[in-house]
Amino acid sequence: MVDNKDIKTQINEYHRLLEDMKAKNIKLPKGFVNGILIEKLPNSWSDYKQQLKHKHRQLSLINLITHIIIVDTNRKELQATRKKKMTIKANLVEGNSH
Repeated sequence: MVDNKDIKTQINEYHRLLEDMKAKNIKLPKGFVNGILIEKLPNSWSDYKQQLKHKHRQLSLINLITHIIIVDTNRKELQATRKKKMTIKANLVEGNSH
């Protein structure tokens, strides 16, 4: 997975790969499938990856995907807010009052 491509698209590709394997009767342990998805998250997600690896309760694949999409949405909103603040600061002009 990479940062410059939509995470939902990449997860859909991963899910299709799993479905293809299932159709060919290739079975993988659930923990392994989840672990691969977590491990393949982009490098910018390293803190989140560590958090997921240390969870005591194993998430189902559907719950993991839902969680990743929610986190991605939150990350994008935070990034947009930061850009907006930077633009506001850049446009702020201070003048001398006489």
